Amino acid sequence: MKFRTMSLLTTLCCTGISFTALAQTPTLSSLVASQQGGSAFSKLIAHQHLPDWIIKGGVESPMQQVTLKGVTYQVYSACKPHDCASENFALIYSPADNTMSGLFARNNEARHREELQWLNISDALSIDGKTVLYAALSGSLANHPQAFNYTDK
Repeated sequence: MKFRTMSLLTTLCCTGISFTALAQTPTLSSLVASQQGGSAFSKLIAHQHLPDWIIKGGVESPMQQVTLKGVTYQVYSACKPHDCASENFALIYSPADNTMSGLFARNNEARHREELQWLNISDALSIDGKTVLYAALSGSLANHPQAFNYTDK
């Protein structure tokens, strides 16, 4: 255990990442805990059939920002605790107009398919927004963040 802790500290120090920066990076739970974000989240999931962990909290990734057609959005993602491979959730949030769209994905191994449930996808987000949401779940957004900024208006 000491070795892992020391390895983590060494990695953080050598990469220039500070504990403060990690603690201040917004996550899905911090967005939902805010008054504005919580209100938008409640509207997003109302009348949806989603697993309880999405409301109670899952394993979260730090927020990332993207720009779509000149508008800046925040992208959040999380997965099912103790079983990230089976269920994932992502949302894209516009702080400017307090709107959200989302994607819930469930891997159905018995049927050999991935089932997607799109939530509140507006016309403005119909293609690029869906691309960003799926990229957040697949890890592509984290690995190639600049590749998902679409500036065409």
